[in-house]
Amino acid sequence: MKKVSVNIAQTEEATAIKVGQIILDDSHYLTCWGYLQTETGWRKCDFVTNYEVLNTMLRAIEDKSEAVQMAIVQKLENMEQIPEMIDFEAQLGEAVTFDNLRFYLSRPQFQPGSDYMEYAGDSCYYIRKAEYCTSTELYARRIDQCMLALHKNYELYLGYLELEFEENEARAAANLDDDMKYTLAYYAWKQANGR
Repeated sequence: MKKVSVNIAQTEEATAIKVGQIILDDSHYLTCWGYLQTETGWRKCDFVTNYEVLNTMLRAIEDKSEAVQMAIVQKLENMEQIPEMIDFEAQLGEAVTFDNLRFYLSRPQFQPGSDYMEYAGDSCYYIRKAEYCTSTELYARRIDQCMLALHKNYELYLGYLELEFEENEARAAANLDDDMKYTLAYYAWKQANGR
């Protein structure tokens, strides 16, 4: 068997995940099958984390916290085989949503120069840390993310103009067809560049 070195990529942030199933084994880590919230909606994703992060996540969900904690405690007390799975979708009728937290995610990658390619793409993350956020903080963060996206669209638009695209073609290529979105993108770009 060939030894493979793995490094951890830079940390990314997310504001919501859903967990459908948790895999428990005899290590200090948990594997979660679930979904990651992205700009385009929920995307199927796997997560690996530790019990400390899971405890933070459980304290943050109030509506289903007790049911989720009981499911985990019962499974840990009665583990007959390793690994063991807790299926929240089957027990609770849906995946458990953790949306009042800020997640710090890292994507595992094989080191450059090896003859292996990145094995998980953007469908597997290690949850390094989870921090509780108030709804006001999350709202402000989502506004910042929106402004950043608009800023990038306007920069893309300017790039197309430099490539001598026609005005309408440049706006369409940068996804700024809508006049309101174009105006907001301009103000986001202006604010980011201090003009």
